[in-house]
Order: sequence, then C-alpha cells, then structure tokens
Amino acid sequence: MGLINHMKNQIAKSGSNKNTIKRVRFLQELDNGFEFQFHNDWDTKIFELCKDPEDHENCKLCNDGISIQENFVWSVWDYDSNSVKLIQFKASGVSPIPALIEMYEEYGTIMDRDYKIKKIGKGQGSSFSVTPLDKERFSNKKAKALNKMQVKEILEKAWTSNSVENVEDDEDGDEEEVIEKKAKKKKAKKVKTIQDKLMDCDISDIKEIAKLLGMSKKELKQFDDEEELIEELTDNFEDDDISDCYEEYFEDEDEEE
Repeated sequence: MGLINHMKNQIAKSGSNKNTIKRVRFLQELDNGFEFQFHNDWDTKIFELCKDPEDHENCKLCNDGISIQENFVWSVWDYDSNSVKLIQFKASGVSPIPALIEMYEEYGTIMDRDYKIKKIGKGQGSSFSVTPLDKERFSNKKAKALNKMQVKEILEKAWTSNSVENVEDDEDGDEEEVIEKKAKKKKAKKVKTIQDKLMDCDISDIKEIAKLLGMSKKELKQFDDEEELIEELTDNFEDDDISDCYEEYFEDEDEEE
C-alpha cells in the first residue's frame, strides 16, 4: 500500500472523513451572482431572508435584533441531478469563494470549465477545496441561469426557520448548500445514490463493475483505493449505466449462490 493510500485509511479511521464532492458548471460569471441578506441565529434556529434588506425597518427579525449574514448565490449545472440548481456560500476564508475568485482572476471566467467543489469535515471544523477541470465547451443549451426574482422565490421557500432544524450545527454558516429549483415542503427519505452503493462495496466488486462498464484490466491496475476508482467511474460514466452494471453484477452473484 502506498503512503497516500495509507494516509487516506488513517483519515477514514479517525471518523472525520465526511467529505462531499459536487461537480458543477457555473451558468453565470462570478461577478454576476446575487447577494442576499439572511438573518442568522443558530441558537434559536433562525436562518431566513431579511424582509427589508434596504432599510431594515419593515422586518420583524431586524426589529428583534437578529444578526444579518450576507450570502452569495449562483446558478450552476449540477451533474449529480442533471439539473440547474443554486449554489450558496458565505464569503469567508474557509468557504470556496476565495478559491473561485482566484480562478476567475486567473482564467478571466469561471464558465469555461467544470469545477469540483469538495467539502471536508463538518461543522466549524469544515473546509472546502476547489478543483478546476480541463477547459471544455458546455453544450447543454437548455441550462440557463435563473434571474434574481426566481432565485429570491426559491430561497424564501427553501430557507425558513423551521428548515434550520434539518441543517447541521454550523455557527459560521460555511455550509455548502445546493438548492433545488422547487423546494420540497417535506424532507424526503434519503435514497441511496449509486455512489453510496459503490462505497459499500469491496474494491474487487467495484473493479468487476468497472469491467462491465468497459474498463480494461490494464486500466484498473492503477487503482487500489475504492474512493479513487469510484471517482473515476462517476467522472467518466453516466449514473444510469453504472447502476445497470451494478445490478447486473450482483444479480449474477446471487444466481451463483
């Protein structure tokens, strides 16, 4: 086992390896995003839009003295759901925004390539890494950025004080939020994604599934870590195709037993 894989195993055993990776394509430039003011008080489970961000007079939470936090929102194409979603962050040293600004200044745009935004850890100890992928034309003409009124309507539905009860305790508010275009009134029961299913598999099983997808033994020799191989599969194959091969592989195993 190489040193990198050994370190990954040690991190996983430590219990702090709660990582979330999102691959997105920004549908608007960084300086064309939207700024919204939220009232934020995690002790009393309050996190919702200010009703009067201009004058702060006709807003009950302003009158109650609940602190205000500025959040920034962009429309992105989310590859996990194959849909337009909103990505929302506070501008702080541990959010992805400093890295995105740096890349915007380096490339002159953030719309010419996909980005992987990875959240590492949880709560106040969490941080983000941002990885720019190779420059590539985005050909999905149906994917359009939402206007500010549309974004505001979604945020009002998605963020109410009641919804905060379902959010991890994170006093700094540096939690990544990818919000669906239509906020659901009830929290749906979480369904396992194909990535979740693969994470439950041994490396040998994942390699057999990869073979069904068309990867060669030579290609698979370089992978001895489950996470790296799963990332390779999800980057290069459609989720539906991976699911079909997953089902086929375990159906065959059941029949042999």
